[in-house]
This record gives sequence, structure tokens and C-alpha cells, in this order.
Amino acid sequence: MIDKNSPIPVYYQLKNDLISKIAEGVWKPGECIASERELCEIYGVSRMTIRQAIGELVQEGILLRIKGKGTFVCEPTVKQQDMMSFTEIIKQTGRKLKTEIIEFKKVNTPENLTDTFELDELYKINRKRIVDGECIAIETVYIPVDYCGYIDENMLEGSLYKILEDFGYSVDYSTSSIASIIINEELKSLFCVKNDVPLLKVIGKTFTQSGKILFVEEAIYRSDKFLLQVNISRREGKMR
Repeated sequence: MIDKNSPIPVYYQLKNDLISKIAEGVWKPGECIASERELCEIYGVSRMTIRQAIGELVQEGILLRIKGKGTFVCEPTVKQQDMMSFTEIIKQTGRKLKTEIIEFKKVNTPENLTDTFELDELYKINRKRIVDGECIAIETVYIPVDYCGYIDENMLEGSLYKILEDFGYSVDYSTSSIASIIINEELKSLFCVKNDVPLLKVIGKTFTQSGKILFVEEAIYRSDKFLLQVNISRREGKMR
């Protein structure tokens, strides 16, 4: 509970207690937590304190406010913070991943990628990433045919990193640009949703340690289901 004599701010104590209650299952994902008035009575604090604690939990993706309905516990998100493939991340969380291939074919290098790949032919891979029955990501990837030799659709159900590593390439780092986008009817159909959901578009390039580009990817993620954490550090004498 709340110790008003503690040097720890009251709102922060409240925030941590709410997190503990969620972890203990007092409020489960999708359930509405107690109202602001009820929380004021339970904790003996002001409504402003309640709103500050809940506001931070909303920003952190733990709670979701719905106007006229209340504050709900969010479904747990998939979190990416390291240089891991989507497949590796889902396996690590113990959740069930299914991959649905939308399109897979050889294409002539698109004009916008001719400066990136000095090769005539690429594999174009368009696939849906479905976690526990919900589509979380739509990926479009271009990989040079010369890098992979022969691959088929069955190989594309897993990690692209693994495919490249099997062909002798070592994935080292990637660069990405990230932007929020507005969902349209086509994306609603692909994600199998009727209502608007928040989306992030990530355009990335993946490289070997020597700087050889391995593939280009455009991925669209449901940001209410997938948390992309970016770590930035300043390292002396090293620049990419």
C-alpha cells in the first residue's frame, strides 16, 4: 500500500502497486480496473495522484484508457530490443507463431533499390506474422537471389536470419527508419481487424560485419501488440 512518509513519490508507489496487482492477476488482460473514484477511496490519495500513476502506465502500454468505458489492462506486447529475428523473439516469449506467405517470387530489382543492390534479380517475400491467432506484422523483404541460391516457401516460415546464416552469411547489424502510419481498408483486411489499430512502419537494411547489405525489409507492426525498443549509445571512435 501507500506510505505517505516515504521519500518515494506517492504516485510512483501507487503505480508500482497497480503493476503488482496486474501481475498477481487481480486485473487480467482485457479487464477494466477500478475507477478513479474507487482507487481514491482504496489508497486514500487525490484524483490527481491517481491520474498521474495511470497516465504513466498508459504511456508504457500497460493500461489503455477508453473514453466513456474506463481503463483496461492491455494484452501483453511482444518486445523487440536486441538484434534478434521476429521468429527468435516470439520463441523466446513462448508464444505460438504462424507465418502466412502472401507472395513469394523472383523479381527484377525495383528502381528504388538499384542503388542498394547492384544485382539484377531479387527474391520478393511478402508474409503475415501471426502470433497466438492474431496478425501482428506484415513484412515485405527483398533478398538477392545470388545470396541464397534456391529457397522455397517452406523455408520462409522461419527466420530469414537463419536462412542467410545457413548460406554462410553472418548477420551483424541493421539500420531502420520508423514512422507511425494510418491504417486503411487494405491494411485492415490484411490484419483481419474491423476497427482502427495503431501501426508502425519500419524500413530496415540488414548488414554483415563488413558492411555487405543482406536484405531490405519493410515491416508494418501493430504497435498495440508489438513494442519496438530502440537503444542509442555514443561510442568513441566508432561510427556506422
